[in-house]
Amino acid sequence: MSARFATEGHALSTVWLPESLDAEMAPPASDMTCDVAVIGGGLSGLSTALHLKRFEPKLDVALFEAGRIGYGASGLSSGQCAPRIGPSIERQVKTLGEDFARTAYLYSVDAMEYAGKLVRGLAIDCDCRPTGQWQVALRERDAGVLARRADVYRALGLEVPLVATEEVRRLMPGSGAIVNALRYPALQLNPGRLCIAMKRAAHDLGVRIFERARVTRFDIASGKLDVGTANVSATRSVVTVDGMAASLGILRRHVLPIVVHAAVTTPLTPAQRDAIGWRPDSPGLFDARPAFNFMRPMPEGSVLIGGEYRYGPGIASTGGADATVAARLARQLQAFFPSLSGLPIARSWYGTPGCTLNEWPIVTPLDDRSRHWHLGAWNGHGIALSLAAGHDLAAHMTGLRPERPLPWRLPRQPGIPAPLARLAIPLYLAYLRHASRLTHPKGTLKCS
Repeated sequence: MSARFATEGHALSTVWLPESLDAEMAPPASDMTCDVAVIGGGLSGLSTALHLKRFEPKLDVALFEAGRIGYGASGLSSGQCAPRIGPSIERQVKTLGEDFARTAYLYSVDAMEYAGKLVRGLAIDCDCRPTGQWQVALRERDAGVLARRADVYRALGLEVPLVATEEVRRLMPGSGAIVNALRYPALQLNPGRLCIAMKRAAHDLGVRIFERARVTRFDIASGKLDVGTANVSATRSVVTVDGMAASLGILRRHVLPIVVHAAVTTPLTPAQRDAIGWRPDSPGLFDARPAFNFMRPMPEGSVLIGGEYRYGPGIASTGGADATVAARLARQLQAFFPSLSGLPIARSWYGTPGCTLNEWPIVTPLDDRSRHWHLGAWNGHGIALSLAAGHDLAAHMTGLRPERPLPWRLPRQPGIPAPLARLAIPLYLAYLRHASRLTHPKGTLKCS
């Protein structure tokens, strides 16, 4: 049976934060003003707030988090900090050209490296280490896609090499279904601890932090916020709520809340670890199917696996997954490592990141005077991009640098009306699940 847990106003215990590491910050007790209001206490909001105070210490920066920092979607990710921004590299080359695709990828590599630099600079204890990340093929058709993708990277002068079948078997002898892989640079870390440490660092710099302070109304014209316990008047603001943007009436047609489920197994035995050849310092994995799984080894010897995507308007940003979803994730793990059949699931949960129809994030002003900004919709690449973009937006807002070409100047975001999205997005996700099926001699395995 999967041990479920909740994170909003209930038991504060997650796979990354088994027990609370810090004191709770109270919501505002009375009406207040501030120079900059940061709405959302995930990595985007924390990075923006921290860097605003670094770059302009006299600014009165206030951050409002609906729940507890470290227990939302940022703190419940898989903790894989990898490059990539936007759709596949071959699609970028086809639609936007080689120069744009190369610049976009290099920006994401810089973002990943900046994340590591920030962790080291703040002396953050979040088990951050370079491990790499593989995109793997479980089907011959996907193996061909990865081989062609490696050719595109090579033609652009980018180092994303193809790992042949023989090398996969040597490094991961128990991964019998993996045909080949692309090797990306990447870090693995504890995202919950990262959030807590950034909260402390921002607070030490003078950021006013309010928890359990859900913003229920935000008026862009006046800069006024309603947080339930108080009314807030902000000269400028940054909205960093990712998949919850529609709850504030912002970018309703553009930011799609996609529920992503994840689970952690019980620890593997030494024999199981030896059989699959996958250890805590091994690369994380995600596969090349449209509705892909992602996974990583955990420091204590268990395995984290994610997938099972659903459209989630009106759903809480985080929560516990039901036993049916956990069982499906356990079966999907077998597609990668058959010897782990029957491995129990210890915990399962979901988060609701923001996604877009064209897979590009949305970093944009919300008004004509660029007083209020949206920062988010990372499409699953949130750790590196959110930390770097928070730094860059803070530098822009304080006049230290102009807007960077990425991720600010991206293709125009297509939108979809909410009533149509409620019909079309679930159907589209169902199609992706169908297109991602794996067929084995004993039958068809439905993944994600």
